[in-house]
Amino acid sequence: MGKTKSQGQSSSISYRAYARYRGVSPEAVSKAVRTGRITVDADGKIDPEKADRQWLENTNPSKALNFASGNSKHRSSSKIAGADTEAAATSPANGLPPFAQSRAIREAYEARLRKLEYEVKIGKLVSADEVRVDAFNIARITRDRLSGIPDMVAPVLVGMNDINEIHRLLSTEIRLACEELTRTRFYTKADKAKE
Repeated sequence: MGKTKSQGQSSSISYRAYARYRGVSPEAVSKAVRTGRITVDADGKIDPEKADRQWLENTNPSKALNFASGNSKHRSSSKIAGADTEAAATSPANGLPPFAQSRAIREAYEARLRKLEYEVKIGKLVSADEVRVDAFNIARITRDRLSGIPDMVAPVLVGMNDINEIHRLLSTEIRLACEELTRTRFYTKADKAKE
């Protein structure tokens, strides 16, 4: 009488049997084992449940359908698990996330980079360095303009005794300097590129 599973018989099957079970060629199974997409037991046979999980986790979802069966060789779910970039933190013990998860993470970052490039091109985003340079230039022009006020009004103020008239003259000069600054056009690299 033969052994039953409860008596220790393994549920592992041969490459050829797994290929039939999976609906692929034996060569596809051999290649999957050779490339590390699925693993075999110590006896060289395949545990179908474990191999199915590995097959799904390590299969590129962008590949075509299985020619023999017409079914997807990949994830049955249309949503790729791990599409969020934090998914890499939940990678398996070997430190590498499954192929589909890695691909989803890469695609998410690629999409973000493309969006940033687009926003820079349309002028929605500018370089932080450009902003710092422009802010420095504006502050320098403002400082120079305001610093020039005492030189312009000092000769006039020398002969004045009325505090209200002195205040009015200083206020007028400061207001004119500020108005001049608001009319001044500060050009950024993006503005120059549009011209």
